[in-house]
Amino acid sequence: MKPPKYHRMFGYKLDLLPNVHLAELERCATNIKEARALTGATIGYPGWGVIYYILLSHLDRAREEILLETGTNWGCTTIILAQALKDAKCKGKVITIELEPENIARAKENFKAANLTDTIDIRQGRSQDELAKIVKQHSNIRFAFLDASHLFDDVMDEFETILPALTDDAIVLFDNTYQIAENHEDQRVNGALQHIQKKHGGNLINMEFVSWFTPGLAIWQKALNL
Repeated sequence: MKPPKYHRMFGYKLDLLPNVHLAELERCATNIKEARALTGATIGYPGWGVIYYILLSHLDRAREEILLETGTNWGCTTIILAQALKDAKCKGKVITIELEPENIARAKENFKAANLTDTIDIRQGRSQDELAKIVKQHSNIRFAFLDASHLFDDVMDEFETILPALTDDAIVLFDNTYQIAENHEDQRVNGALQHIQKKHGGNLINMEFVSWFTPGLAIWQKALNL
């Protein structure tokens, strides 16, 4: 693996965050170690802001929106998704998937403190298994954030599981997109994104100065005839 890079910001104005509880968690974080202890393995700022405003600009207030997330961790990015849904005055919910029971317990505490419990449906299990169940119930998904396992095969499995349920204007976000792998190693999220474009086409935007080890946040959308 290449040396890690960190593009998570500190010392920013906390009132830029859309949720008071998230701002309180961030108040004592001045470096990566402190942030990890307070908010877990989350993308942090400015990534939270990127996702929040993307959703405010993308959510359809005339319909019920289902937002998918894999890799809940401690639920901080989930809070951003749910807050955007609430602030957009949009019907719907966030369905988030986490494998580890300890993370789910911590996430539920954060959801309660953020006053967003009613907007979030957290499910325990392998993301591929839970996604397969979800797409059978919801066939018109317009947003997904895939952030569970970052191994190539796992990213591809998640993406191709939800692909049949995505609307033509759906957007899919991926974290940790920096090419950290050497040629002989698993190519992880970066390799999966390259493969997705070759196999499925679509438009891809990568923002490299977001998040931390591994940095990078990418947005994928089907090619549209505008």
